[in-house]
Amino acid sequence: MPPALAVAPVSMLFGFIACQADWTILDVFLVSVLGFSGSGQFAVLPLSQSGSGFLTMLFVTASINSRYFPIAYVSSGRLPQRKVSRYLTAHMLGDEAYATESPSDGPQTIFLIRSVIFITWVLSALVGAALGQSLQLPWLGDNVNLGFSASAVLVFLSVSQLRLRVFVDDGFTVSRVGAVVLGLTVALVLIYSLGPVYFWVPGIIVTSILLAKARL
Repeated sequence: MPPALAVAPVSMLFGFIACQADWTILDVFLVSVLGFSGSGQFAVLPLSQSGSGFLTMLFVTASINSRYFPIAYVSSGRLPQRKVSRYLTAHMLGDEAYATESPSDGPQTIFLIRSVIFITWVLSALVGAALGQSLQLPWLGDNVNLGFSASAVLVFLSVSQLRLRVFVDDGFTVSRVGAVVLGLTVALVLIYSLGPVYFWVPGIIVTSILLAKARL
């Protein structure tokens, strides 16, 4: 429940901003259910407002969501065995769920964690969309980034997950800390060299290899 409550206001912000950008409540619902991805959803909003084409929005969203490939691979062994439950649980994978899950959790626990966060995200987006349609807030200028809180929550959960994995019972290992520092360095280099859009795919590949070798 704590991660679900943490993402609820973020999802409400998405629904609110989307409706302010002339999205319908149905649009918000479908994107939240079918394209369940906080950062990907926030990224596609300004693209849709600027009139970007479908392929551009698809490419940007797919690039951002490529981070789920290593996460899905690592956690695939904890999914339910029945096909429908397995596919549904895989679809509900998110950063907050992965940061909450433990390697010792069974399939039922994994399904419970992901479904609670997923349902909370969708319902909160609908509440935000309803508020967006009923409220007009002209004092919000174009320079106000309401989506910042989504990144703040994700960074906090990511740091918490790294702390659990890097700092073990006997302290921390130099190799693990070094892998994290090297991964951050590679990501920053790729951001400045390739830009904030095209760095995602190579960045995910390189950092996944580094963290895998350090058993993180």
